[in-house]
This record gives sequence, structure tokens and C-alpha cells, in this order.
Amino acid sequence: MHVRAVVWDFDGVLLDSELLHMEAEFETFRQFGFELAESVAKEYFGIKLKDYFTDVAGRFRLQSSADEMIREHYKTLIHYYRDVFPLVPHAREVLEGMRGSYAMALATSRERELAQLALKRHELEGYFDALIYGEDVTAGKPDPEPFLTACEALGVHPQEAIVVEDAEAGFVSARRAGMRVIARRAAHNHDLDFSAAHWVVEDLREIPPLISRLD
Repeated sequence: MHVRAVVWDFDGVLLDSELLHMEAEFETFRQFGFELAESVAKEYFGIKLKDYFTDVAGRFRLQSSADEMIREHYKTLIHYYRDVFPLVPHAREVLEGMRGSYAMALATSRERELAQLALKRHELEGYFDALIYGEDVTAGKPDPEPFLTACEALGVHPQEAIVVEDAEAGFVSARRAGMRVIARRAAHNHDLDFSAAHWVVEDLREIPPLISRLD
């Protein structure tokens, strides 16, 4: 089917943040006397912050509540999103080149306040026709709601949209929404299962010609 829209994940796709995210998470858990393994942290790529901390707290029977840990972690994340996280190489170049050819949306599990800090810092908001944040959906990835909400906002059928993701939860979410998936493979996720993605790229500049071949 003709591609009319592209829906982008944010962290790990456009914002080069995932490895730094893990460091920030490890710092927070250490404050509460818990060492989280990197292999476990990677299981939660693409998951809403509240769901992440709630699940870890229950899974490992932590003494501290998820809400308490989230409050502390949020302070750290404000600094990271406002001042630290860089863009993925060629992100702006690719968005600029695709603007006008496709409707574009951002569908992130990240909280609005945090994502907007980075969007404004890197001046990316103008590239998107719709912005879907974690608070805008009831069920986060791997539920299909985030991507279905993005399609509804863009006025396109899910089969007319391509999703760009970097996390297994995102791949599954997009597939459940009936959408095709381009996965970005990078240092932070190279050992993940990419079988749910239709295509895998390592450079964002591969995406425009890939999509153009589908039209």
C-alpha cells in the first residue's frame, strides 16, 4: 500500500539517549540500594517510565515504592533531556528531507514535559504534524494504542504508515496496529530480537530511499 505517513519513536531513534538512560536509571536504583543488571534494563526499552519502575519494584520485591523512585529519577531526567541527550547522527537531515513528502508523527512513551525539553532544545517540533506522548494513551507499547493514536491524528490508515522504532515493545506495538516497521539497530540494542521488524537499518539515511521503493 502507498506510504502516506511515517511515525517515529523518539528515544533511541531520533534522540541518542538509550545508553545514557540506562546510566541514569542505574544511578537512581543505587540510591535505593538496588543494582539493576544491564540485561534487565534492556528489557524495558520503549516502556513508559511508570510501568518500568512499577514492574521492577514488584519483580525484585524492592522495599521502596515505584512512585518514590520515579520522583527521584524524574529530577535526573529533566537535566538529561534539557542539557545532555544529543541527536542520533543525521536525524535532522533525514527529517528535513522527508518533510512535505510524508505526514509525520512522533509517538513516544516519554512523558510530555521531558520529551518537549529535548524537542525544543534541538528544534524538532516543526517537523511533526502530530505529537503523541506517554500521557496521551491509556495503554503504552507493546499495546498498539500509541501508533493507532498517531495514525488517527494524521488521518491515515495504519497500513499507509511506516513506523521507525528501536525497541522490541515498539516493534510489537506497530505490528499489532497493522503497520510496517523499520528498526534502527545501534550500540544500545544490537543484541535485541529484530524478527518483528520488516526492515533493519543502522543509518537513518537508509530510510528515505527504503520508503521511496515501497511507493
